[in-house]
Amino acid sequence: MPSTTNLIGLGMPPELSAEVANGVFTSVTTTNSVVAAGGVRTKMAINNVNDTTPTAAELTTSFGSPSSVGTGFVGIVKDADADTNCFVVVSNGTSFFYLKFTKAV
Repeated sequence: MPSTTNLIGLGMPPELSAEVANGVFTSVTTTNSVVAAGGVRTKMAINNVNDTTPTAAELTTSFGSPSSVGTGFVGIVKDADADTNCFVVVSNGTSFFYLKFTKAV
């Protein structure tokens, strides 16, 4: 088995680990080195958003515009840095979509 480099808790072949910046693959080629491609990108934002339905404007304040974060972006909003509301947010490059988490009791 080839050696791996531990990156964010995931084993990764060394030939790919050099192509990762801040946990984001920047490119992928047919030779398994990394070329400008989508992929999953993530960020956590602490921002005051509506408790039930965060608006596009609030999510843009949290992460930037959907076009700037790009297709495949996945982010987490921790509402007002409190222990109450948390949302997962995804972008298709044009719009944001969100889902509210339910707090465990």
